[in-house]
Amino acid sequence: MAFPPARISLAVSVPQAVIKVAGRAAVERTRDFKAAVQNLAVIGVREIFIDLSECLLMDSMFSGMVANLAAGPDLRFTLVDANQRVTDLLANLGALELFRVAHAREGMPDLGPVKELPVTCYDKRATTECCLEAHRFLMELQQENKARFETLEKVLQAELDAPAPAEPMAPATAPALPSSSVCPAVAMP
Repeated sequence: MAFPPARISLAVSVPQAVIKVAGRAAVERTRDFKAAVQNLAVIGVREIFIDLSECLLMDSMFSGMVANLAAGPDLRFTLVDANQRVTDLLANLGALELFRVAHAREGMPDLGPVKELPVTCYDKRATTECCLEAHRFLMELQQENKARFETLEKVLQAELDAPAPAEPMAPATAPALPSSSVCPAVAMP
């Protein structure tokens, strides 16, 4: 069963923000999440509540990036209503201890209306770099993760080290399409 990519929405009242992640938190939305958190930090947000009440599952890339952001000194993260599958994954990766965990929206502020973040298309190289960053963080976080992700790290690094393929010439009458972008097929309202 395929799950659609996550919908990410946020509400902000500096110094707090609520980020809701609904659906499958995976590679397609990792960079959008990272950019949102970085932008929130720039405007003075210091406490982020991640509402996972509708998050079905989380992949290792998304988990690694969220953990990497939570490990920084300037932001405090609280996971709210994460399901057992997500908390087990974070615990197995050694990342759960980086977060406060709350249930039944305990302590989560009502910051007013939420705004859904649009899906951004990133090229394959940018996505590979982000994936490598997330997995390297997990590898440093816990010894068991080194064995888990060592092969993936080598494959990703090899992709980054390889010369970029030449773009084929498109016929003059056909529009050129990006050949190496990662963008889910999601209809945005």
